[in-house]
Amino acid sequence: MRVGQKIRWPRREGKRKRLTRAQKWVVYLSVVVLGLGSANVGRAGVALTYRARLPDLEMMVSWAYLAVTGGVWGAVFFACLVGLLGFRRWGRWSTLVAVVVYEIHVWVNHLLFDANEYARSVWPRDLALTLLLLILVWGTLNWPSVRATFKR
Repeated sequence: MRVGQKIRWPRREGKRKRLTRAQKWVVYLSVVVLGLGSANVGRAGVALTYRARLPDLEMMVSWAYLAVTGGVWGAVFFACLVGLLGFRRWGRWSTLVAVVVYEIHVWVNHLLFDANEYARSVWPRDLALTLLLLILVWGTLNWPSVRATFKR
């Protein structure tokens, strides 16, 4: 090969399929679901770390509760991610249900366990973020062209 000569890559036998616009929206939404799953797994890891370092800290809930709920929600969102990226019908429905049940769980925790005035003062922001997430997920997955993507 000479200097300045272009490299010719071997051609593949089959062409790679391009994603449709609706499939791209599903992939973008999958990034959000990946973020939710990763954040919950991270929350579980932090709870386990703090449990070892701060065993006598008084809290409204136990470290074990925080670790288990983070691990469970992380697993749920990772399962939803697999279904979404595979364009499976169950992936669409499981994501819709999981996001709603997750947000209900978050708000039940807010109502029961927010112990100080600062925690209550950020409820309007948390409500806005909750509504934004629900609108994003439900709006994207119920868009007619996206719904058609999951009908195989």
